[in-house]
Amino acid sequence: MPRLGEVLGGLLTDVVRARLAADALTADSLDAYRADPVLSSMSVPRVTVSDMTVRLRFMVSDVAVPEPRPLDLARIQNLWNIAVRERVLARLMQGREDEAVREDAQRLREALEAEPIVVDSDLLRRALDGDTSPLVDSTVSTALDRVRALSSGSRRRLGPVSQLREDLQREATHEAVAFAERVRQEQSIEQALGSRLQVEVVSNQLEQAPAQTLQELEITVSIADVEELLTATTDSER
Repeated sequence: MPRLGEVLGGLLTDVVRARLAADALTADSLDAYRADPVLSSMSVPRVTVSDMTVRLRFMVSDVAVPEPRPLDLARIQNLWNIAVRERVLARLMQGREDEAVREDAQRLREALEAEPIVVDSDLLRRALDGDTSPLVDSTVSTALDRVRALSSGSRRRLGPVSQLREDLQREATHEAVAFAERVRQEQSIEQALGSRLQVEVVSNQLEQAPAQTLQELEITVSIADVEELLTATTDSER
């Protein structure tokens, strides 16, 4: 039973073959034009195809969607630490022109890199389920501990702890929502890539199938894009 990807791949292959056949016909015609005294003064015609549109009717016979893989919590925790250092702290320091403050922020970033935020796996799961508040609270608390470990001058330049807590809470909340969505999207993409769609494309089977079970897909193929893809593939294999 063919898969939809195999059908589309076959169409692309036939497009390339059609182009090769047209080029071969042009090459064969060249000698005939040169030999004829009248035709020799004319340019050899060449068949060109810029785009090709195919309307494909098919019937889905089976869809296999794999179960999502278990979460790699260690990896997610590492990605969250990177997001805190590179996004949350960066937004926190926006608009601060004082060079000394920027150096203090760099020290805080280095402290968080040397001693990353350890997040309970349950908090990560809750964040991915939509409840990001516990993850944010834990992150802000740990970040403030790192601030307290800085020199008194650095703490003073970074501002009052109450204000810093408020700013961290705001930026971490914003980032946690976006972070959880990115992880969920990554899971969905991975699951979609592992799914398999079985299709029926044989004409007599389509004729016998109820109309409401048929699907239709219109595909436009750019010959230039196909040639560019083939060129890139050939170059990579050299």
